[in-house]
Amino acid sequence: FYNSMKWILENDVTGLFEDQMQTFAIDHDHFGKVRQFELLPGGKEQRVTEDNKKEYVDLYVEWKLRNGCDKQAQALQRGFYEMVPMHLLTAFDEKDLELIICGLGSIDVDDWRKHTKLKGCTENSDIVKWFWQVVEEMDNERKARLLQFATGSSRVPISGFAGLRGSSTVNSAPRLFTLNVTN
Repeated sequence: FYNSMKWILENDVTGLFEDQMQTFAIDHDHFGKVRQFELLPGGKEQRVTEDNKKEYVDLYVEWKLRNGCDKQAQALQRGFYEMVPMHLLTAFDEKDLELIICGLGSIDVDDWRKHTKLKGCTENSDIVKWFWQVVEEMDNERKARLLQFATGSSRVPISGFAGLRGSSTVNSAPRLFTLNVTN
């Protein structure tokens, strides 16, 4: 679906839909039954052209998101509300919820450094200085990959690196990131 919509937007569709008579109405297979839906009032009569293809794609994507996976979205929502009652979520907007569920998006190297445990070395050890120099030069994606490799998660908890948890299922208490230098 994505590739088809992207292709329509990126290419000239003049003459392409003439044989197919593509209009602002779509056929949707709903459990073996094909039904037609108009993307806008009178959509069956309005043809898709080069001039209106963006509107067609926007409306089709919106329809697909609202209706094409409605049952799945409702099932996901019911399952989510079983875990977290709806009344507990009313205090949060979508950005707060994303932060709570996913953690911080950017990686603060100063916070990371501040909440790192050192074993067999000090902050002034060359190896520690080199490590932080390399981390500071990384873009956010590389930092996230390093964090994923070292901790099992590419996201920073909402409380920052101080709240980083170990991957052990036995003890999920905060466990600081550790640099351990051995000979």
